[in-house]
Amino acid sequence: MRQLIRRLSRVGDCGGGKTKAATATATTTPEGHVPVYVGGGGGEAPERFVVRAELLGAPALAELLGRAAQEYGYRHQGPIRIPCPVAVFRRALAAVMAGDEADEEVIEDGQ
Repeated sequence: MRQLIRRLSRVGDCGGGKTKAATATATTTPEGHVPVYVGGGGGEAPERFVVRAELLGAPALAELLGRAAQEYGYRHQGPIRIPCPVAVFRRALAAVMAGDEADEEVIEDGQ
């Protein structure tokens, strides 16, 4: 799990070749953070969150990542996509953040 988190924090948001849009998005992701797209089912647009990579190992978020792996597989290219309602992700993230005394906040892009 730690190797996956390290790799994801280095990969950022680009899913392959460096296009102008991918380069611009990758530069807006702070070092040590990972872009995560949540939702997108049922006609709603996915929301983009930028989460500290170390938080992805927390049990609440690891369970959601497991669901994503079941749906998309481990060879999925591009940014992390979690197929759950945004409200569920926010609750899981709030639970992880409540247990983590760090001052950094999650950045929500609202895309």
